Amino acid sequence: MRNKIVRRIAMSILSLLVISALTFFLMELAPGTPVSRYADNPRISRADRERIEKNMGLDRPAHIRYFIWLRNAAQGDLGLSYMTGQPVSQEIMARLPATLRLMGASFLVALIIAVPLGIYSATRRHSIVDSVLTAGSYLGLSVPAFWFGLILIYIFAVWLRWLPAGGQMTPWFDPSVFPPFTRPFALLWEYIRHMIMPVFVLSLSLVAGWSRYIRSSMLDVINQNYIRTARAKGVPERKVLYRHALRNALTPLVTLMGMDLPAFFAGAVIVEQIFAWPGMGRLFLSAVTNNDYQVMMGITMITAILVLAGNLLADLFYTRLDPRVKYEG
Repeated sequence: MRNKIVRRIAMSILSLLVISALTFFLMELAPGTPVSRYADNPRISRADRERIEKNMGLDRPAHIRYFIWLRNAAQGDLGLSYMTGQPVSQEIMARLPATLRLMGASFLVALIIAVPLGIYSATRRHSIVDSVLTAGSYLGLSVPAFWFGLILIYIFAVWLRWLPAGGQMTPWFDPSVFPPFTRPFALLWEYIRHMIMPVFVLSLSLVAGWSRYIRSSMLDVINQNYIRTARAKGVPERKVLYRHALRNALTPLVTLMGMDLPAFFAGAVIVEQIFAWPGMGRLFLSAVTNNDYQVMMGITMITAILVLAGNLLADLFYTRLDPRVKYEG
């Protein structure tokens, strides 16, 4: 097991090298440079732009700059942002907690909703409820996140005024106006109010996909011989479903969660932009707009590390849940 984990980590490092090279040289092929934003400024001459490019190191060949970046990244230095001049690692770490909170809450909400829906749909196969849940799942998978987010903002923030339209916290929110023993709860509720709509949008596709997957897995499991044996022995149906069938039905879902991570990060970029959530997604879009290669590379690599680590943990957890499966690296 240890050798196979080491082998998997080595393959992950190789994957990171390939991802970094592809990302770097694809950015080189894209139109524009970090100095392009000065092109329309009449106060900055061509000579000034060339001097700025030299100060940024952009006058060197692309392959030389890539190996310089790779050497520095291996030492934990992701460079300086071309927009702000701040260390990229510092900017990412300032945004990473907000993204992880949003994604973690969305994963948890999706799991809490998808599992009961999948079980309920499987135990009432071909019923009206099953048909409604199936149609709802397909609708949830097909609705664009940006469109759904705008609809929620219009309904709950503009029309009903129940929830804030965006951000992580109201700018004028002051917890000191609350009694000391209620301040933590007031602060928590302020965070929750701002997270409700982004979490709902981000978890929608997960709920739709996972509920269908759980339904299919449950239908396969409840037809197995050991389930029939448990029922023949008089075991209560609830115990058969939740103690015997559910565990085996959920085991493949662990792998699916790992596979969903890349698309989940991509969805977080859109959701953060719609709801002005101060996470890595908004930072990445800002970097793309301004051709900030350093920030784009840093966020891409951090995301790749999180995805690869998540897939590795999912595989290890899968083998722990099902001892029949041997970890094959």
